[in-house]
Amino acid sequence: MNMVVLLCGDFGGPCPSCGAAVAFHVAEAVDAGRVMWTATSRCGGCGYIEQDRASPAEFDDVAGIVRLTLVAQVGLTRLHADPDENRALRLRSLAVFRRRGATIHEVADAYAALTGPGLTGTPAEMSVLAEHLTAEGVRVTLQPHHADRNENASARPASRSGRAARPPQ
Repeated sequence: MNMVVLLCGDFGGPCPSCGAAVAFHVAEAVDAGRVMWTATSRCGGCGYIEQDRASPAEFDDVAGIVRLTLVAQVGLTRLHADPDENRALRLRSLAVFRRRGATIHEVADAYAALTGPGLTGTPAEMSVLAEHLTAEGVRVTLQPHHADRNENASARPASRSGRAARPPQ
């Protein structure tokens, strides 16, 4: 297993066992080329501990909340490819987005963003996308996105499904 924790976030809520305050810790990692989340809850009252590890898609209706929490904690990462340097690899770049489930229109938008201002996402999301693009010979750069975290918390990269509502896997 290739697991590197890239970011973490904390938020709280009531214990399902005793009702006392529970600290939830969320970590995002890249595991075998996929974004994975680990959510751990620990009760300060009764000692209840629960841990779930899954892909963002498996977090169902709370995936957006978890992702926003992670972004609020560490911000976004920008992935960029120089259009002139990668011109000969344009079709390979487009193919990466198609394999990740993007529609033709979404592929064009993602490529324009990648070679324009850059795509933004969590460090793990952008790391996985960078790996896929680099495997096709595309030269990319990753850097922290320094805009206001709250303003960009809902920004979505071209996801596996290609739809902005779901984080990439």
